[in-house]
Amino acid sequence: MFEQFSVGARTVVVDAQYQARRLRHDFIGCEHLLLAVCSDESAAATVLRGAGVTPSAVEAAIVRIVGRPSPALDREALATIGIDLDLVRTKIEAAFGPDAFDRPSRRLHRQRRWRRQRRQRCSSPAIGHLPLTPRAKRCFALALDEARHGPGRDIDVDHLALALISMEDGMAPCVLAAVTEISAARLRLEILERKKAAG
Repeated sequence: MFEQFSVGARTVVVDAQYQARRLRHDFIGCEHLLLAVCSDESAAATVLRGAGVTPSAVEAAIVRIVGRPSPALDREALATIGIDLDLVRTKIEAAFGPDAFDRPSRRLHRQRRWRRQRRQRCSSPAIGHLPLTPRAKRCFALALDEARHGPGRDIDVDHLALALISMEDGMAPCVLAAVTEISAARLRLEILERKKAAG
């Protein structure tokens, strides 16, 4: 199915995996896809952000609903294989200075925030693929249906957004309900109008 994804849609899926890792989740769910879609520059993302479905609001809702595993668990897991994080931190501070973890790179500091975030997303090392939840797979099938109704055959970011909005169960409708009062039907209509106007 991924061969039918546009470059933008593939980028969203990669970003969803990044977001899942950043939130310390071991799966890619519809909530991560929604976070990646609203971070995009597509027509659908513009409509979503205008309705209050912003990356920060979506992330806050995900953390509130799903939670985030504790970093203490990571520390304990590393300790079981003999890695002492305090010792690692001490050695890094000895080599690079006491504020090595606190000071931002001058180059990154000068860039716009969104460019910096995109650069960090794109440069994060991949450590294997995270599995898709069954609902995320169903979202892709719905996106394929959306693409078949349009003039092209490729699944683009707008199709993913329309599929996420049409989900009736799972995390996508929960997160949407937490961040906006606009109905899914209204969001769908606005996305389709924006997509038609864009052309």
